[in-house]
Amino acid sequence: MKTGAVEWFDIRTPDPATAKHFYAELFGWTYRDFAPLGDVLGVTIWHDDREIGLLSESAGTAGGVGTLLYVFVEDLAAAVHKAAELGAVVRQAPSMMDEESGAFAELVDPTGVPIGVWSTTL
Repeated sequence: MKTGAVEWFDIRTPDPATAKHFYAELFGWTYRDFAPLGDVLGVTIWHDDREIGLLSESAGTAGGVGTLLYVFVEDLAAAVHKAAELGAVVRQAPSMMDEESGAFAELVDPTGVPIGVWSTTL
């Protein structure tokens, strides 16, 4: 992986069942429960035997509804620090999901657009 590549996305929806059906029919996506710490947080999205994203329920919580892209960075802490220097708001501080999934942070760019950054380590 290379810094700057879009590697993951989250679809946050108030109606996961309808969204799952829509995207399965439209793109042929399949799904698997995502429960890194025991609790099901949503479903991972699979396309051509590759895990590409997460679909989860959101009813206007902190993350809101919509789609959030995650861009890979080699150094998560440095990227978050630089983003803040450039005027971004850190909505979710760097956090480790699990060893397989890696670590992430959520930012809001200076124009108000949310974006995620992801790395293999914290």
